[in-house]
Amino acid sequence: MIKSRQRFLNGGYYQPLADALITAVNNCPLGFEQRLLDIGCGEGYYLQQLANAAKSSNTNLKLVGLDISKAGVRLAANRKLGAQLVVDSAYKIPLFDNSIDTALSVFSPICPDETARVLSADGLLMMVGPGEEHLTGLTAHIYEQHQPHGGNFNVLDEHPAFDLKEQIDVKTSITVKGPDILDLLTMTPYYWHTSAEQQEQVAALTLLTTPVHFSLRIYQRTSF
Repeated sequence: MIKSRQRFLNGGYYQPLADALITAVNNCPLGFEQRLLDIGCGEGYYLQQLANAAKSSNTNLKLVGLDISKAGVRLAANRKLGAQLVVDSAYKIPLFDNSIDTALSVFSPICPDETARVLSADGLLMMVGPGEEHLTGLTAHIYEQHQPHGGNFNVLDEHPAFDLKEQIDVKTSITVKGPDILDLLTMTPYYWHTSAEQQEQVAALTLLTTPVHFSLRIYQRTSF
């Protein structure tokens, strides 16, 4: 899954989401002059995108990445970002209290209590989940009716430590080619709900055009 994710993301298919995250971080009160934690950083694609943007603007963005996958963190380390990287759980973040200005979670599980603990006063959490139309072109090959993934927003919306400040929808259409199609399936939760026959059918496709729909929600840490 990690290798599939790396190949697919490096193909630039999710660049619109990366651009939205770069803009959101740059629009923070601290801009790129801050310490940012990517919870569930995987192989480091979004850390790379942020590092490139900070470098081009000659700013001092300090990056921290955390993932439960040792293989993912090793791949992130190979990007040589100058980031601090650690293998650990989002439910046991090995950082001091109030040590992070912005936390980022892209399609990853999150622990609100732990995230709130490591965030500074009035720190921000940027959470990305799938919108209703996300990957409907792919799921058409799996389900008779599209079953959107709900994301992890409910654990934040119900938590007293976080106040929703902004929601940004990023919508576009992508055309995925050749082996990238199977990589897309493999990196999503849908893979675990497909039969071997369905996986073979998806792998046999030469082109797949699908909407991508990302919901980026920005929360502010409150006193609780």
